[in-house]
Amino acid sequence: MTVWERYSDEQREEYKDYLKMYGALSAMFNQKSSETGAPYLDSKFQETIYAKSFNSEDVDIGNTPHDIRSTFGKDKVGIGIKTWLSSKPSYQKVMQLKRYKDDINPYVSEETKDELAYAIAKIKNERLITDYKRLGLKVNENIYHYVTRDKGQLSLSETSYPLVDMDKLKPGKLAKSSFTFTDGHKKYRYTFGDSQIWMRFGEEEPDTYLLDKINIDILEDPFAFLKNAFKDYKESNGVFVPSHIIQRDYLYLPLYSYKTKEVGESSGLNAWNGKPKTKGSTTVRPEGEAYIPIPKALWKKHPYWVDPNVDMSKYNEYKQKTGQSSYKINLHMPDGQVFEALFAQSDFKGLQTDPQSILGKWILNVLGITHPVRERYDKPAEHIVTMKLLQQIGYDSVKLWHEDPNNLREVWIDFAEYGAFERFMKGEIQPEIDAEI
Repeated sequence: MTVWERYSDEQREEYKDYLKMYGALSAMFNQKSSETGAPYLDSKFQETIYAKSFNSEDVDIGNTPHDIRSTFGKDKVGIGIKTWLSSKPSYQKVMQLKRYKDDINPYVSEETKDELAYAIAKIKNERLITDYKRLGLKVNENIYHYVTRDKGQLSLSETSYPLVDMDKLKPGKLAKSSFTFTDGHKKYRYTFGDSQIWMRFGEEEPDTYLLDKINIDILEDPFAFLKNAFKDYKESNGVFVPSHIIQRDYLYLPLYSYKTKEVGESSGLNAWNGKPKTKGSTTVRPEGEAYIPIPKALWKKHPYWVDPNVDMSKYNEYKQKTGQSSYKINLHMPDGQVFEALFAQSDFKGLQTDPQSILGKWILNVLGITHPVRERYDKPAEHIVTMKLLQQIGYDSVKLWHEDPNNLREVWIDFAEYGAFERFMKGEIQPEIDAEI
């Protein structure tokens, strides 16, 4: 059964109606559409209507493998959303690896094609697995939903979105500008100029299903249509977005030291890598012991985000008034789990769970550190969180928000784009990153 078939008839029709409406306005966005007859479709609009029509979540952080997550009972499915001109078989961009060029370039030679294919495929799989862990997805049960555009028509298709089978990896042709490889299931191309992985799409490719075809009538004058529609809507007392509409109250936290711009080797996310807690002890710190560091500057800038009745910049005052040394919340993770967490330590300088390893293991597992513990009490671990690791993965911050402004103890969390915390502290708008992954 396709994922498409798991949605209701009403949901599928609503999605197709949105595509028809947007396609009809093609001449407004692309003048060539009225000449070629091929409808225009913006990928961000496509993501938005997919999430809206199918009651799904937009989970794209800007440079992550999955755009949408649909939930069916206990099953969560990650979905990559794509669109392009022409339904003929073609290679399309699926992942950008600019941050990994130094790991790939040493193998660019005819003699090391096997190693080149392995290096690219390994990085691709690691990126996917990171998102599986973040979103609570199962391996090899995720898909691409894509829409191809031909003259007067949209074709809706679905294909599998699997890990590369490393045991069946075969290198192909190595040219000056590109390199091809396959695992016998999917065909890939890597282009050196832009560090992009491309995948071949087409009706004849394995695990690919043509879901539907939609005829599109493109309006000759979409501007006149919108003008009249807007006038009619106003005259019929249409509802407009109120000026005081509630937006998510994001608060960003760094996964590194705001002061040093580095991840401490034995603090924050690497607290588990510290020396034994007691002098003279040979007992290593608990596996996964970690916390998210919070600088004083954040609470000075946003003292009442947590609670309008609590000034988080005045820790001692809070402790004296309440007799408490921490502020408790319920932390909703991206994969659906909920942890009892707290803003703790002196000056509320850490977001953590009790014990710290609950949140620590979750974050570290997503970052690819699956056994965060020293092997010996007197020997620091080699695989720890670093700024290079965060940069390669694509996020160095997390964002918190409230789904219900009347229930502030319930806090949601997800990772945020690289540089998000620095922009937040400067009061800059977070960009909508529209990059191929």
